[in-house]
Amino acid sequence: MDNLKKDLRETADTAEAEKEITAAPDLGKFKDVQTLLKAYSDLEAEFTRRSQRLKELEHGNKAETEPDGAEASPSRQDELLKRALSDDKVRDAVIGEYLKGVAEGKGVTLLSGGGGVSAPRAVPKSVKEAGKLASEFLKN
Repeated sequence: MDNLKKDLRETADTAEAEKEITAAPDLGKFKDVQTLLKAYSDLEAEFTRRSQRLKELEHGNKAETEPDGAEASPSRQDELLKRALSDDKVRDAVIGEYLKGVAEGKGVTLLSGGGGVSAPRAVPKSVKEAGKLASEFLKN
């Protein structure tokens, strides 16, 4: 009988210790360890899928870029132009950069060197010509 009582006490102590161990960790929003493990495995699978997708996208970007020093083919340039024009943000950025360059004086120079061009001075030679110039001036 003593052995039986001793075994029951040991079993009860072991059960209490197991309860304390399983109850000890704070699982947050998860009700038990099994739910936590399932959520972790789901998260791990989603992380793997996203990592693979990111790798595919990075590989696609590397394939699209031209090697250093190589110019894009005319068809590639046309495609890029169509894509840039279809995107309002890109188009506005390009126009903004152009206008900024024009405002800073980096625009096309219309006249360079020398002074401005002036028209010959019209000096009346008689009173009649002076009256004619004055009447034209007042009409306009």
